[in-house]
Amino acid sequence: MLYASFDSDREYLVNKFRKPVFEEGTGVSQEEIIEHILEFADTLTPQNLPKPVIKARCFEHVCQQMFIDVNPHDDFPGFGCYDRKKRPLSPLVGRWNYEVDSTVNKERAEMCWPRNSAGLHMIWKDFDHSVPDWDAMVELGYPGLLERLEKYRKLHEEKGTLTPAVAAHFEGMKITVNALLDHLGKLIDFARARHAGNPRIEREIRCLEQLRQGPPRDFYEVLMLIYVQFYYCEHIDHFQVRSLGGNLDDLLLPFYERDLKEGRYTIEDMREFLTCFLMQWGSIDNYWGHPFYLGGTAKDGSSLYNDVSYLILDVFDELHIPTPKIQLKVAKNTPQKLLDTAFRMIRDGHSSLVFVSDDNIRKIKMCYGYSEEEARTCNVTGCYETAARGIANGTGAGHANFMKIFELIFNDGRDPATGYTVENCGALKLDEIKNFDDFFKSFLRYLDDIIEVIIKCADGNEANLHEVNPSLLYSVTALNSLVTGRDAFSNGNVYNVSGILLCGIGTAVDALMAVKKFVFEKKELTLQEFREILKNNWAGAEELRTRILLDRDKFGNGIEEVDFYAHILAHYAGRKINMRPNARKGFYAASGHSARQFISMGGKTGATPDGRLAGEEFSKNLSPTMGMDRNGVTALIKSVCTMNALDLPGDFPLDVMMHPATVQGEEGLAALRGLLYTYFAKGGVAIHFNIFDAETLKKAQVEPEKYANLQIRVCGWNVRFVELPKCEQDAYIRRAENIAE
Repeated sequence: MLYASFDSDREYLVNKFRKPVFEEGTGVSQEEIIEHILEFADTLTPQNLPKPVIKARCFEHVCQQMFIDVNPHDDFPGFGCYDRKKRPLSPLVGRWNYEVDSTVNKERAEMCWPRNSAGLHMIWKDFDHSVPDWDAMVELGYPGLLERLEKYRKLHEEKGTLTPAVAAHFEGMKITVNALLDHLGKLIDFARARHAGNPRIEREIRCLEQLRQGPPRDFYEVLMLIYVQFYYCEHIDHFQVRSLGGNLDDLLLPFYERDLKEGRYTIEDMREFLTCFLMQWGSIDNYWGHPFYLGGTAKDGSSLYNDVSYLILDVFDELHIPTPKIQLKVAKNTPQKLLDTAFRMIRDGHSSLVFVSDDNIRKIKMCYGYSEEEARTCNVTGCYETAARGIANGTGAGHANFMKIFELIFNDGRDPATGYTVENCGALKLDEIKNFDDFFKSFLRYLDDIIEVIIKCADGNEANLHEVNPSLLYSVTALNSLVTGRDAFSNGNVYNVSGILLCGIGTAVDALMAVKKFVFEKKELTLQEFREILKNNWAGAEELRTRILLDRDKFGNGIEEVDFYAHILAHYAGRKINMRPNARKGFYAASGHSARQFISMGGKTGATPDGRLAGEEFSKNLSPTMGMDRNGVTALIKSVCTMNALDLPGDFPLDVMMHPATVQGEEGLAALRGLLYTYFAKGGVAIHFNIFDAETLKKAQVEPEKYANLQIRVCGWNVRFVELPKCEQDAYIRRAENIAE
């Protein structure tokens, strides 16, 4: 070890972003900066500066004002703007958002807000899915990025394309990067003044000095570059960094090998750096986690997994923290050793690993116009999304609520909670519906309305992204942004993709089956009678609700006639969405990922025909309703893969829950590998596993202090089970009770 044991560092690292302590005189608090940031912005108003320059000057101001820390228990510096929920430029972005929605986007904003409130959809301006060009950053460093920036500014000047807007874009990026470099200098000065002679701090000083002068040269400096870009971009520049280094093991490998060859660092030294690096995000502990991915396929067809892959997994295993979340690219060339390592970790409670199919991602990307090389090397970002490496961005433009449609059908287009009414969409009134075909067609008409309004409102939002939140630290890494002179997150990338996420498909299928069977086939009740039952939240109809809940015709059980409707819904929505032009010179893509909207939208949705009570969550991602998959994992995979991943190119994720008894020993590992490859062979793209039993979860509810480290994969991220609300814990327990030993 270079400096000290992790045991002596752990307390500081855990509390670094949770309970930070800063030395007085190094700056001012995050709260004070936020309180006065608009006042500072107003001082720039008389200068009539464009927004990118105003934002850059505010970025510079934050860097000059915030607390700082360099601590002997850490390999990475500390910053005063540590709480992402209180980002210092949020008031400025909020002001500009209000200005846009009150003027140029007023009509569409006013269309969106009441529908969002009613739960038909959730539409927002998304700044949370950017991935910098890590290859360019590692090759050039910040000084090299500035040199490249100036080169392209001069080219625009020579060609006569340096318009005021283009000039402002370049000036904003330049100010921002220089402010970052100046702030690194401030950290260096602080470190020398407080900790001169401390070998660990001296190493950190040399590392920061190198990043001020040029690109990283060794393993530690690359990790520092990733950390620095993440912090300044996400916490100050207000753009979430959705992959930490991208293909992290491949990015680090040349430095790892060179450091060993030249005797700069040992494997244990690099293990220490990785431990400290991963603990930064263990301390930040954002609910949705922060990702990076490992593996993939080289141009010659060989696997990209390497010694660094195993080192990262081994360190992460020892730390037993729920974040970062790690995506594993899997292909036929993936070593069995790698898969078994990952599955052992999952079996031991590390639920933050997700497997993605390298081959199926490539096929989907190429079907939507990407080159084979762009598809092969694409980043895995966010939860499960993919983006062409260094030349693409993505937004979550809107979420469509499939379950709200049942409320609309039963109430003639009116949302009972808010009174909002959908009109003239072509759906029949309830009394006009005579058969299941009529019901299903009305379902599709309301779905049409939801999708079309999402696209209309998202176009209004996304035409103005650069006016609300100019992208500076992200844009400077994107070559196409420099070539075009346009904001990389707005419309300045090669691929500018807007995702529409489809929420509740599995539960929607269950509800359709309940109407089909109990109203039109068995004729146990009329639609009008069903309307009254749902209005009363199933009160007085408990026996019918129980029979519907226990009925066999549920999505996730491998029943062909049920799964048929999942295929239809995904295909229909995909055809309505995919490749539609967006407002950013890109296109829309449908996604099977629900994020947390399966809970949030559930809270805005009344009782539904599948037996679900008002306010309850519904199915997440492409999985079945919690507790409704009763025929085992093979049947579950069969159901999900009835849908075609080409219809959902945004992402195609499946959540699997298994009992620990089914995956023990070498046979258990073989079973897990078999399930993984079966899912991928049937066209699946992303899959993650929760392995626990209902009794363990129940005990954790009663004695949470004994199960503080029990992890659970919620959707696209990992959390501690004991920190979930009880209603969400209960949902996992219900599903666990239905899985077989």
